[in-house]
Amino acid sequence: MPFNNTLFKDKILPSKYNICENIEDGMLIYNTNSGGILKLNNEYKKKYDLFSKENFIEDTELKHALIHGKMIIPQTNVNETEQLFLENKIARFSGNMISLTIAPTMACNFRCPYCYEKGKEYVTMDEKVIKKVKKYIQNLKDQYKYIHITWYGGEPLLAFDIIKELMEEVYKNFDREFVSSSAVSNGYLLNEAIALEMKTLNISHIQITIDGPPEIHNARRRLPSGEDTFFVILNNLKKALDIYPDLDISIRINVDKTNVSRINEIEQYLKEFNLFDKLSTYIAPVTNINGTCTDGSCFTVKEFALEEINFIKKNYEADLSLISVPQKRVGMCGAVSLNSWLIDARGDFYKCWDDVGNQSEKVGNIFQEDFEINENLLKWLSYSIEEDEECVQCPYLPVCMGGCPNYRIKNKGKDCHSIKENASQIVRLIYDISKQRLKNNV
Repeated sequence: MPFNNTLFKDKILPSKYNICENIEDGMLIYNTNSGGILKLNNEYKKKYDLFSKENFIEDTELKHALIHGKMIIPQTNVNETEQLFLENKIARFSGNMISLTIAPTMACNFRCPYCYEKGKEYVTMDEKVIKKVKKYIQNLKDQYKYIHITWYGGEPLLAFDIIKELMEEVYKNFDREFVSSSAVSNGYLLNEAIALEMKTLNISHIQITIDGPPEIHNARRRLPSGEDTFFVILNNLKKALDIYPDLDISIRINVDKTNVSRINEIEQYLKEFNLFDKLSTYIAPVTNINGTCTDGSCFTVKEFALEEINFIKKNYEADLSLISVPQKRVGMCGAVSLNSWLIDARGDFYKCWDDVGNQSEKVGNIFQEDFEINENLLKWLSYSIEEDEECVQCPYLPVCMGGCPNYRIKNKGKDCHSIKENASQIVRLIYDISKQRLKNNV
């Protein structure tokens, strides 16, 4: 993109979304709006510090770099926050892409103690619901060009025949190049036949949960019989990648205070199965959706942020490409967006994944001829954090956007992003690794 010299004529201001970290030889600036990180040497740091007081930079090269990273902005009648909220509204209420999460069954072969679906009925789509979902997909083709399907549950692979039937319906109505699909699974049923079908159907990403080494995982991600799931899953992943090398696999590790000390042991098993370099791993906190945290085992945001940075250091220090700072998420969450819906096995519509199967939270049903705005739907589509002064003034707003809407609605509080507690450490880690690599390459 050509550089716009006219910006130099405007009065410029430092972005309110700059996170500055002083280092031995200068300063690092991470801008949460652009996602950019800029390293200033001591000379440029002095100029930037002076600019912060006087709003004037003589050095053209420095000014160019700061504008490119959105670390300084021209002063206009529209401020950064107003623009961010405008982008938020556009992302939530416009576009030519529909995102559907479909739970073909609420049944599950696991009995995980922290599951938020505990106590829900384990129904599976019948022919009447399947027929209506097909009709719904057919009607979408006149409104949208792109469609993304996420297969969810329960355990969606228990109903893979339904997944196949509905994916084939999607391809009848949307050009294949405009269709994307992913799945959230426990991985126990990801056998060779299903992996081959996923390749044929172009279900290109799957999230699998592994919660620690075998004895930890098998206690948390368990079958009713108590038999091994850990090694079955790793064998499945290995075979799946042999059949479908382009399958993007992400390993989610649900952590709390009872298993966090053992999660790094997963690495050795992934290496033994020749999987470590073929997939990505990340940690996520166990949340108090189903009374899980009443025993004090769950992390606070600050505690989780510390565990997150320790995990990144341990697992990704050797590969800088796998370390990144969170990027701007103006759409907040599909739950508060007009073009994102979840359909469960009954044909009920929901907005949030955490509510699936809880009929008091449904926003509609696929058998309704006229889909009206009701109280449940209104609370999601009218959701806003623009009156929350703490969030509006927060430098982490672009990457957090007020945290989980469901948490805020139900708990009347904020579920802040962990980056608020560990941004400086992540930015410094990225810089230190980059610096070491440059040194090694000299």
